[in-house]
This record gives sequence, structure tokens and C-alpha cells, in this order.
Amino acid sequence: MNELYSHPDYPLQQHIDGVRLLSSLFLKEKKLPLTDQKWFQTLNEYIALFHDIGKAHRYFQDYIRQFEAPQKLRSHALLSAFLLAQFMAQGEEIGPIWRWFAFLIVKRHHGNLDDWLEEFKQFSDEMEQQLLKQIEAIDFEQLNQVYQPLIPTLSEKPFTKSQFQQWIHDMFTQGRKIRRGIMQWNDRNESLAPYVQLLFMFSLLLDADKSEAGIMQKETWSFSDRLHLPTQMIQVYKEKQQWESNSMNELREQAFREVVNHEIDLSNHFYSLQLPTGMGKTLASFQFALNLRKEIEKKKGVCSRIIYSLPFLSIIDQTSIVLTNVFRANGLSVDHRLFLAHHHLAEMSYSVEREEEQYNVEYDVAKLLIEGWNSEIVLTTFVQLFHTIFTNKNKALRKFHRLANSIIIIDEIQAIPHRYWLVVKEMFEVLAKELNCYFLFSSATTPAIFDQNKMIQLVNPNDYFQALSRVELFPHVEENLTIESFVDRLELDTEKSYLFIVNTIDCAKKLYEQLSEIVHEEEMTFLSTHIPPKERLRRIDEIKKGTYRFVVSTQLVEAGVDIDFDVVYRDLAPFDSIHQAAGRCNRHGQRRGEVHVISLTDGRRRYASYIYDLVRIDLTQSMLKNYEMVEEKEFFHLIEQYFQHLTSKMSNRESKQLLRGIKTLYFDGEATSERIPVSQFCLIESGEDKVDVFIELNEEAAELFRCFEDIIQIKNPLERQKAFASIKASFYQYIISIPRKVDHKPPIVHGIGYVNIDSLSDFYDETLGYKTKSEGLIW
Repeated sequence: MNELYSHPDYPLQQHIDGVRLLSSLFLKEKKLPLTDQKWFQTLNEYIALFHDIGKAHRYFQDYIRQFEAPQKLRSHALLSAFLLAQFMAQGEEIGPIWRWFAFLIVKRHHGNLDDWLEEFKQFSDEMEQQLLKQIEAIDFEQLNQVYQPLIPTLSEKPFTKSQFQQWIHDMFTQGRKIRRGIMQWNDRNESLAPYVQLLFMFSLLLDADKSEAGIMQKETWSFSDRLHLPTQMIQVYKEKQQWESNSMNELREQAFREVVNHEIDLSNHFYSLQLPTGMGKTLASFQFALNLRKEIEKKKGVCSRIIYSLPFLSIIDQTSIVLTNVFRANGLSVDHRLFLAHHHLAEMSYSVEREEEQYNVEYDVAKLLIEGWNSEIVLTTFVQLFHTIFTNKNKALRKFHRLANSIIIIDEIQAIPHRYWLVVKEMFEVLAKELNCYFLFSSATTPAIFDQNKMIQLVNPNDYFQALSRVELFPHVEENLTIESFVDRLELDTEKSYLFIVNTIDCAKKLYEQLSEIVHEEEMTFLSTHIPPKERLRRIDEIKKGTYRFVVSTQLVEAGVDIDFDVVYRDLAPFDSIHQAAGRCNRHGQRRGEVHVISLTDGRRRYASYIYDLVRIDLTQSMLKNYEMVEEKEFFHLIEQYFQHLTSKMSNRESKQLLRGIKTLYFDGEATSERIPVSQFCLIESGEDKVDVFIELNEEAAELFRCFEDIIQIKNPLERQKAFASIKASFYQYIISIPRKVDHKPPIVHGIGYVNIDSLSDFYDETLGYKTKSEGLIW
């Protein structure tokens, strides 16, 4: 062999040096107290230099040249981890805990993180023999040729076989001592900082390694260039809009001005923008983030990314359109280095402007750039954000280091499940301290997750709630009504529009059927997740145009869907959900709106009890039953009261168990009464086991499914993935999920349910969506 390779036809030395340079660049741009320390910079460099040293043996080199090589012996990460830990033991500048962190990082750089104590329990005679065999298969003359230009001291004292063998022997001899040290550390550690520091360092290696192999080897790309975002761009956009002059718009402008003019003190890391629904929080949030970014750059010399996180895909699409319009109004091309949207259905295309022309990078490179959050503004989901912070997954953790110095806007923060309030609060405080993150919580109903004395209010929310009189809320929560009796009591005004929001799809279908007996069906439409997204969006567009006077929907319209009705009926729900529902009533303040809260039952139990926990429902009911009518200006006081009571009633047990898992670096394993592994963090509870079903609604859907069937036949998995990515966003526009236990299921084709256009009427109702034919199913 003439040369050692890291990837097919790519020299090992070039890859290692490229990873070293990239990880050092990523580290250097952070300018944090930890990253400015010499020992930390040295550690980062050692990890990069040694992460692939295990590729030097003959078994891996045969494998990379497509020769036969035993599967276990061709591995490289384990040997690399051992050699790194023992190389570092030769010096004194890096302490033992960081040596074990480095061992873990390199061992797992192609996999997911595990319980770190378990990693050192796996030492065995078989493992030692495997490593010694790999060392026997190293040509040390070649290895030193690779490493001497990278580690100058090797010129005088090169690596030798006996040295490596001794290192392996010594580390196995020390195994029990290492495990005892880790157990003692686990017992005494009470800080989340080591977890954040470990993930940060792990992320630096993952991103540098994947970016060097997947981007630098294919593109002439600069990771050091950061792009300017005009601080005034939201104001420029607003000035170009033709918004009519009315009291609501004046109030929105007042709130915007208050946010824009808010003095910024960089020692404050937590901000709240709490405004009533429909008050322009999105634009105000972005403007504050731009002001904050400018101040951070001026005072700290770092360029902050803005990460805008939302709970639902539907709101992401809307916000993406707004941002695109902002860029265009400022004469900026939508270059993905400036702004990108990242979620599980995001299109994997990444375009940049070069010499006034749009240039699209190839799919594999685009995927890495998007998943690595290589942009000044990243629009993403709660799932992407929170599963980057609380995870053991390699793919998700790659972008963790991008959180450093970032401005994180969390819109609709009330969507975070209460069971995670405590762990989110404590983690955000550590991210602020360790990674210099700034947080802005934007919502109409900010829950009491954070200490109010640590939170800077950008506006006085009460001023804006008091100024509003768009709606009156009428509670009717002391009597449970069947759907039939509710419809019997309805008094409909021929001049008004009505929105009915209920808790389950089963309830929504039955209510629609009852209403259709007293209302012309052409005046009505129906929304639920039984209807494919493509058709749902079409109906929402029609609703916005005023096509329908009556809409029956599940909760999917509650947050961020900009629709407006004279009267809203909301089945009993937690108070924050009721408040969101009220935001769909008389949104622009042009008349007097009514919101009625009712309590529907299927005859056995309230529909609310199938969806929400009883603590929230009973608390809401006990608060509302004291009122005959609540004016909008009283909402703020009630929201505050609701969250205060909720905090005192809800348990923090799951948060405390997860915190114990985080503090002991228990990334994966079994949950116990004391701790939960990080891998079990789950923002969205899946509930029932479900099956994806493709609904062939029209010719476009039929063509997409034909493409899907062709793609399935592609033998090369990477080519197959790339081909599917090109239709993925469109394909999922026709996908719904149904419970696996439904007794009326379509045939399974290529792993998903398939309702073809010829059998559509057997499985799909053109108004109400999927036909379950299962009595009493609540989903």
C-alpha cells in the first residue's frame, strides 16, 4: 500500500487535517469562556487528530479498497478512542474526566451516545484481543508519515507498535479504577454543565467530520463566511405594506414600537413577548432578535444565529412565507445562507447566490448544510430544537454547537408539555451560562416555566389585553351535553359565521352530521387530521376567503391558523387552549365576537377527558364556572391565575428523573424510579400505535404514488433516498395517520397503507375524510 485512505481515493492525512481545521474554526468563532481556554482548544484538536487514527490498520484499508475484510476487525472508532485516551494520559494539561469524555466522543462518533459508565463496563478480553490484532496490522512507517506533519513531536519520538500495545494493555488494566472513578463522579455531580460541554465537544467533531467528508471533498465551501442581516429589515418591510388605518393596527404598531425601542442589557438572557393573539408577535420577535444580534456583535464580537422555533408545521409554512416576503421587500435574494426552514418534511435543496446568480448545491451537500443549520436564520420545529438538546442521537447532535451564542425564539411556548417544564427551565439556564444563548418566549399565554424575576418583559401585556374588547367569553361548563342536545339548543344568527372546535375526530364527525340537518351543507366545511394536508390547506384557504359560514374542526386550527369568525364554540379544554381558540374570533376587532365554552359528552364521559389530563380540565372548569361572562381584557389575569394554580398542582417527577439521567450522562438504557435516560425524552407523546395511509385523492396523488413505486425499486439506498427526497414534501401532502387497531384498514403497499383512486369511496368520505367504520373510536 502506497498511502493510507480515510474514504475511497481520499488520503487519511488530508481528511484528518481537514477535520482538525474545521473543528478549530467552529470552536474559535464561539468566543466563550470555555472555548477561549488553551487546554480546551488542545483537547478539541486531539479529538480531531485521533478520531480516525484507527483507520490506519490493514483491515480497514482493505475494506476501503473494496477487498474482503472481517467485519469486526475493519472497525476503527474503538481503537481510535483507546489510542486518544492513552496519548492524552502522557501529558498533564487535560484531567481524567475529560479524557473519558474524549474517549466517549471518539468511540461514538459514528453512532449514538450510550450510558457512559456502561461504555467502560464493556471492556473484555475479546475486545483487547481485537484491538491488539488491529495494531499488528498497522504499518507504523506509513502511520508516522501521516501524523508527523500534524503532531510535530512525533518527528523525535514516533509512534511504535510496542507503545500502542502497552497503551491498550494499560487501559484494560485500569478498567476497574476508571469505572470506580466514574461512579463516584456520577454520585457527586449536581450540574448540567458537563452534559452541555460534552455534547458541545461531540457536536464539534461530528459536524467537522461530516462536513469535511460530505461538503469539503465535493464543494469549494467556506464555513468562515458569515452574512450580514440588515437590522432594519422588518421595519423596511412594514413600511412597504398597505395596511389600513384602524384601532387594531394602531395597537399592533404601538406594541412593535415598544419592542423595537426596548433597551438591551446583554447580562439578561431571558425575554418574554406576551401579547394577545393577532397582535403581530412574529414581526416584533424578529425585530427584537435583529436588535439583539447587532448588540451582541458590537459588544462580544460574535455573530449570533437566530433560531425561530414553532410547535406546528402549519405555522412554519406561514412564517416562512412572511420571512421570504421580508427578504424580498429588502431587495435580498432568499439565499439559504441567510434563511432556511428545517423540519422532517423540509425540501432538501440549498441555494446560494454567487455573482448575482442562484446556484443549487447537489443533494448530498444540501442535506448536510440544512441538517447542520448553516444559515443566519433557522426556522424550525419544537421537535427539531428540543430533540437537539435532549437526545443521544448522532444525527440530531451534529448541530448542537450551533446553539452557542444563538438567539432562540420560542413561539407558543405553552405547547411544551408540563412534565418537562422543570428540566427545560434548568437546561435553558445552563445553555445561557455555558453557551451564551439568549431566549425570547413569544406567546399570548406564557406559562410560569421561568422565574418572573429572571424574565425581561418586552411589553406590559396587561396594557394590550386591557385595550382589547374584541370578544366576550361565555362559560357553559357546569352541564355536560350530548352532541344532539347541544345542537338542539343552538340559536343561529343568519348574519354571523360560526366555528366549532372540539376535542376528538369522532366528536367532530358526529357534530358535523348533526349540524348538516339544520344547515345547508354548501355553507359548511370540516377540518381534521383525517383529511390529507393538501385538502386541509385548500379548505383553510377557502375559509380565509369567507366561502363557509360554518366550520367544524378539531384543535388543529387553534394556534397560528389565521382564520376569523363571529362566534366560536369550544368544547371544554385547558384554559390556554380556550384562549388560543378565542384568537380565531373577531381577530381584527371589527365587530363584537362571542366565544362559548361548552362541555360535550359521548354519554359515558366528557370528550375532553380522552385528550387532556384531569388536573388541567378540572382547574379550568373550576375557574370558569365562577363567571357568567369574561371580557377579553380579563384574559390576562385569568391566564396568570391558571398557570400559577397549574404549577402548584402538577408533578415534576418526570423532569426530576430526566435531570438525574442528564447529570449522570445516562444517555441510553432502562428507565428506573430514580432516573430516565436522555434517549427517552419525547416532546410529542405518540399515544396510540398508528399506520400511515396514502390517500390517492386526485391525479396528482396517483402520479406521486407511481413515482414512489419506481423509487422503491432503486437498489442503491443512497440513490433511493435522494430520489424520494425530491418528492417527499409533495408525497406527505396526501398522507394521514390512522390507529393500527382500526378495523377498516386499506391494503399495505411498500410498508404504508394505500387507498388508490379507484377504491377511494370505500375508505374515504369526500367531506369527513377517512372512514373508520369503528363505533366509539376516539382518536
